[in-house]
Amino acid sequence: MNMLTTSIITAIIATAPLAYAETTSKKTAEPPKKIAEVEVSITDAALVKKDAGIRTLFLVLYDADSPMPMPYGAMKVGLDKDAKGTFYKGALTSENVMAMSGGAPPKNLRIKARLDKDGSAGRDEPGDLIGIADHVAVGSSVKITVDKAI
Repeated sequence: MNMLTTSIITAIIATAPLAYAETTSKKTAEPPKKIAEVEVSITDAALVKKDAGIRTLFLVLYDADSPMPMPYGAMKVGLDKDAKGTFYKGALTSENVMAMSGGAPPKNLRIKARLDKDGSAGRDEPGDLIGIADHVAVGSSVKITVDKAI
C-alpha cells in the first residue's frame, strides 16, 4: 500500500464511529409532537386595509383553563405579503413552538393569532390585529379569524 491509500483508510476508520453515531441518533430521535393544526384568515375589508405592510404573525398559545396571563408558548411566522383571505396554514409542533416554561402543552388551548405591526414579541400594541380561538384541544385543527384591531 502506498502512503495515500494508508491515509485514506486511516481517515475512514477514524470517522466511522462518528458516522455510525450520527445515523443511529437520527433513528432514535423523537418526532415532533403535534400541538394543533392552524388556519388563519382575515376577511374584514377595514382590517385588511390596516394590515398593509405587516410582515409578522405570532401564534401565541395559552392554557384555556388557567386564569394566569402567561402564555405556554409562541411561534413567529414571517409573511411575504399583506394578509388577506386565508394567509397562513400550518402545524404547531413541539419543534416550532417556543415553550416559555417547558413541559407538555395544556390539554385545552387558547390560541391567539396576532399580526404584529412592529414585529417584536410582547404584549398586544396599537396597530396590531388579533383573532382568538378558545378551548382548542391538543392535536386538533382550528380556524382563527383575525377580527379585532388593537
